[in-house]
Amino acid sequence: MQIPALTLTALLFIFTADALAQSASQSPVQSKQGKAPAQDQLAEPGAVSTSRLALPFKRAWQHLTDDAMTIPPTLDGARLYLPLTGGRVFCLDRDTGALLWSAEPGGLISAPIAASDNVIYIATRKLADDGSEAGASLRVVDQATGLTVWVKDYPRAFASPLAASPGRLYVGSTDGAFYALDARNGDIIWKVATQDVVRGQARVTATAIAFGSDDGALRVVDTQTGKLIWKLQTGGKIIGQPASDEHTFYFGSGDGYLYAVDQATGKLRWRSRTGAAIEAPPVIVGDRLLIASFDNFIYALARASGDRLWKRRLENRITTAPIVEGDAAMVAPFRSEYVAVFLNANGRRVNLYQLDKDYEIVAAPIFVGDRLILATSRGLVVATAAHPEHPANAIKK
Repeated sequence: MQIPALTLTALLFIFTADALAQSASQSPVQSKQGKAPAQDQLAEPGAVSTSRLALPFKRAWQHLTDDAMTIPPTLDGARLYLPLTGGRVFCLDRDTGALLWSAEPGGLISAPIAASDNVIYIATRKLADDGSEAGASLRVVDQATGLTVWVKDYPRAFASPLAASPGRLYVGSTDGAFYALDARNGDIIWKVATQDVVRGQARVTATAIAFGSDDGALRVVDTQTGKLIWKLQTGGKIIGQPASDEHTFYFGSGDGYLYAVDQATGKLRWRSRTGAAIEAPPVIVGDRLLIASFDNFIYALARASGDRLWKRRLENRITTAPIVEGDAAMVAPFRSEYVAVFLNANGRRVNLYQLDKDYEIVAAPIFVGDRLILATSRGLVVATAAHPEHPANAIKK
């Protein structure tokens, strides 16, 4: 479904505590005659943060392309891997944007690129002349050179991000199964059948693996054998990666609920309703969870009970998990022209980074060190969090 681009409409809001709790009609963006707010206006009154996310951002470099896609880039150390719609992969230097190498893995990329042990894993699907599916491949490429190490063919394409662990890869497929693969050659170790496509990334623990499916079930299986330990059925697709602590899995469903389930037994501890489907993974922040919902709200829920602590409305649907650093979290609504940063404690805004006109965010952002990496409709934009005593140098590429 096409999601409309962000229209900047609202002025900065001055919140009282009561107004914050009833923030259904509020927006994080101020606009005056098409201009973004000044840096000293980006934080709402009384909102103070020590997070690097609260520092002003300045663009460091950009890599423009007409082949941008909604699969996010992958960062591995100093290298950034950018998948393109035609099936090509660019390897860029994280700090400068310089092209290190490019590769064409022989098909359309179907899942985010995974990096592990000096190689990257690229899942592709092939199309026949009539547009029908014609098989799929997993290609392993050397990180330094872009040369193929090995390639393995499969009947159907992989649909989920790959989860890597020592010696193994775990991935969901369009054939309705979840696979454990040998990381050395791509051979299938075991597979678990579901009733629909598996497109959500798995959560791998020491003894078990939890993954969701479009059939609405969360399954937990034994790491070594793939044997089903338990299954919990919900009323909608489960696409986001589950979060976990010592005893509980937390995950969202297309039925609009966030679920907390006992890891050992699958017993429901609690569930909490939002206004629409939840596709983004929940994020654990101390005694609370941050939840992004298709109803355009970001929610903070009590981890022990699921009670709502606060919620905050944005102007576009939120399909990716918030990025947490310190006492704040960054949210990037889909097809928006900005990212906003809110306090974990109460949802007040402490920062806003505005993209140039006609740039829209199309995939999950990345933040590491002081670098913000945004996949947009016009290509990759990389910004730097500028410490006041050391302003960032903006290098336009």
